[in-house]
Amino acid sequence: MNSFYIFSARDDRIKSKKYYETTISNYLPDSFKRFFKINRETLELLCINLAPHPALLTRNSGGRPPIPLEKKILMTIRYLASQETICELSDRFGVSEHCFLKSKKHVIRAVIDTFFNKCIKWPAIADFPDITREFDEMGAYNFPGVIGAIDGCHIPIEAPNQNANSYYNRKKFHSIILQAVCKHDLQFTDINVGWPGRVHDAKVLKNSTLWETGFEKCAHGRYHILGDAAYPLKQWLLTPYRDTGHLNRQQLRYNLQLSSKRQVIERAFALLKRRFRRLKYLNMKSEMNMCQTVVCTCILHNICILQNDRLDDIMNVDPDDGDGRGQQNVYPWLQNDAQGALKRIQITNGM
Repeated sequence: MNSFYIFSARDDRIKSKKYYETTISNYLPDSFKRFFKINRETLELLCINLAPHPALLTRNSGGRPPIPLEKKILMTIRYLASQETICELSDRFGVSEHCFLKSKKHVIRAVIDTFFNKCIKWPAIADFPDITREFDEMGAYNFPGVIGAIDGCHIPIEAPNQNANSYYNRKKFHSIILQAVCKHDLQFTDINVGWPGRVHDAKVLKNSTLWETGFEKCAHGRYHILGDAAYPLKQWLLTPYRDTGHLNRQQLRYNLQLSSKRQVIERAFALLKRRFRRLKYLNMKSEMNMCQTVVCTCILHNICILQNDRLDDIMNVDPDDGDGRGQQNVYPWLQNDAQGALKRIQITNGM
């Protein structure tokens, strides 16, 4: 008898049959934005560009009508924008959990395939002067030659079944690392996702393609990105002076002005996590699914910026918790190079 009631309760879950068809269509723009964290124009752009992807072509399934493309995208966006459970989300949209998970998987894959190379890309050298000017005009301090800022961000995850200790970071939770470079407007220009949370930021950089290509990407060192003390000093990657209590006034000023520009990457992470609250905790077992979810949110983050799809309540966000702050470059094989040290001195003397 008990088993009958348990089965019955699961089978008779009340699903919202009219939420997509009626409720969403009646949302005013502000309500739509509050719920999905994007506006209808961005949704339309996604629908147009994702429609040709093979994974999203409509098919009949067991005689049931196919799920409309727009509904699949909205389900996925709501999943990324909230921390609702799959059970809650599938009920809300009136689909089975299996259909919801399948649709979400296909949309995330389609977003990555369609937009990654278009949206997560290093700026062209011709754009460097404009980017450096924007960085220089940002805030009260100046810093020449900046085309980006780099940092690592911890994405909390469920403890993996294997090698869980390697994902347990210095902040006492399990995570994977998102390493990213962003411009003045918070757009990501380079990302690397998936290293276990216990790994030092410098090691993540050393094992990313940016380590080998950074000098060339920064016009052979004529320009540079900014990082914190966790990173090694390079001609293309400038870091602060280590404060041992004996820095002179110019060195302190250099550190202050570098920090004021570098905070843009912390603000980008803060905006990413507050737009896509799923990144507050990824409760999934597959590492590939975790990484694809993070990459998808980074792409959508850039699309929203390119579309001027702002969230007025979070655009002026405070810096994130600064996952790299407090770390030092402790790896002897990542020593500062002479050209980077010389460049830092020249910039310091010019301040």
